[in-house]
Amino acid sequence: MEISALIEQQIERDRRRGFRVDFETDAAREEQLTHDLIGLFGEVGEFSNLLKKVTLARTTRGYAGPTLSEASPDLRDELADAAIYIFRLVTILGGDLERDILAKIERNDERYRNLER
Repeated sequence: MEISALIEQQIERDRRRGFRVDFETDAAREEQLTHDLIGLFGEVGEFSNLLKKVTLARTTRGYAGPTLSEASPDLRDELADAAIYIFRLVTILGGDLERDILAKIERNDERYRNLER
């Protein structure tokens, strides 16, 4: 499945559930962008906190925490949540994430061409 199809599915679900993605004013869009950015940071924070516990378990004697293998499903779940927030943010901004990523890859190819081996 392409990223654009995933985004369409998620945004349709958001609309059905009453989560705003369509706005009449820039002020309303900006307010929702702020809320969704906070949500994104929350998910990244949950990912970071779990990874911290994995690292502490590996590096700190006596610390009881999960291994990376044990934590990987939950880490991936947090990344999926973060991706959903990114889908919302790009939609609210009127973007096309798939197109934007491909364009960025091309720009990075030019920018980092001298690093290729």
